[in-house]
Amino acid sequence: MIKKLIINVKNNNILIALLENNKLVEFYKNKKLNKNQISVGDIFIGKINYISKTMKAIFIDIGYIKCGFLHFYNLGIGNNLNLILYNKINNDTNKIKIKIGQKILVQILKEPINNKGPMLTCKINLIGRYIILIPFLKKILISKKIKKKKREIIKVIKKKYLKKFGFIIRTSCIELNNKFKLINKEIKILIKKWKLIKKKILCNLNINKIYSENNFYFSLLRDNLDNNYKYIICNNFYLYKELKKKIFFFKKKKINYYNNNNISIFDKYNINIQIKKYLGKKVYLYDGSYLIIEHTEALHVIDINSNMNFKKKNINSLNVNLIAMKEIARQIRLRNMGGIIIIDCIDMINDKHKKKIYKYLKKEMKKDKYKHKILPPSKFNIIQITRHRIRQELNINNIEKYTYYNNNHNINNTLNSNIIESPFFHIKKIENFLNFFFLKKKKNDIIFIHTHPFIASYIKYGLFSIRFKWFLKYKKWINIISRFSFNYLEYKILNNKNKCLLHFKY
Repeated sequence: MIKKLIINVKNNNILIALLENNKLVEFYKNKKLNKNQISVGDIFIGKINYISKTMKAIFIDIGYIKCGFLHFYNLGIGNNLNLILYNKINNDTNKIKIKIGQKILVQILKEPINNKGPMLTCKINLIGRYIILIPFLKKILISKKIKKKKREIIKVIKKKYLKKFGFIIRTSCIELNNKFKLINKEIKILIKKWKLIKKKILCNLNINKIYSENNFYFSLLRDNLDNNYKYIICNNFYLYKELKKKIFFFKKKKINYYNNNNISIFDKYNINIQIKKYLGKKVYLYDGSYLIIEHTEALHVIDINSNMNFKKKNINSLNVNLIAMKEIARQIRLRNMGGIIIIDCIDMINDKHKKKIYKYLKKEMKKDKYKHKILPPSKFNIIQITRHRIRQELNINNIEKYTYYNNNHNINNTLNSNIIESPFFHIKKIENFLNFFFLKKKKNDIIFIHTHPFIASYIKYGLFSIRFKWFLKYKKWINIISRFSFNYLEYKILNNKNKCLLHFKY
């Protein structure tokens, strides 16, 4: 599998796209600098507003619109109780009583999502590529995925650092092959960070942000990059230089600068088209079937539809479900779905088919780095998934304004535009031409619209389709013709004399 990471700096935003075999699987967006923004890993001095014994939780004011939620479990035990700023980070391990109005040191565990405030923890840690520094726990924990032979790393850390700090050895240490220079380098960087944080705490005990990774892209690259990545491409020269300096664990030769002003970096790698195509309510699969994805406050529902005749095409429900499972696994990662996800499969009677689908989905979901659990298909052919989510969900509404298409083609003045936003907007452009043609010029010609099958089906879908509305408006039946050879955003409008009135090709 070839992985690419594309970084697009546009105005005050950094957009990051992760591609696997040129397919978009993850997408991240963030503003460069925003003091009011809250992200995972930020450390705050907060003030206890309310203690709920029934919920076993503490509500803490960290200067955000809504109070943060701190569960009793995340207060920590033993030395972690020192996180409460009663003794200003002393080494006293005596129990400290929690009171309303008391100052407390907390870290963002989960970003605010929808109407919920951020989730907090007192178990402070500073994350690195290979090591996680835990200031208040003098222990060494190690990933279960690391083999015994690799556990020599513990001996290296024990000699120098264990008396003062605790550490978690991450799975990424496997790629080091007993080269511990990078680990020592990273530990020194993390210790320097903690010393600066401690100074800030002792100097200022007001409610404020103590520490933040402003370069969100760095934390993203740190956690995602592995040997499977072919290269990183960035369209901003200053960011490109910064990446070369900071990402010491990645080969510098693989970090490239994109400086083509004629074609945007997202257009070059077909990212814009994939965003428009795969982040809508309806997602079409290559065999003609499609998914309907609905988002609610409580859960997410994915419905699989075949949209074909099984007898003619020699395709059964198992094949359609298998094709859908691969796309569903990608959609969950791409949209960052969290909580409860329900998949309504096409009916299957054979239990062997259900097991096969279950195993295939589990295999595809192994690529997902977030914790998740999948239940086997039920009697009603429904699969349930629970997935941990720490960031806001991605959808076409909150990403569309960041993406754009360059349109340098010479077309009718009524359609000239530098931005084509979505399939809906694309159809609106066609309708603008029809308005110009029928209402202003008062032509009686018969119109033929040749377009991509996805756009054609969207225009013709339903009893009161878009085409039917055009018929009522213009008193003319518009002929829609599917052309598989056309690009996604390509269309051609002809009259009954086979004369081309307009041809738009992206």
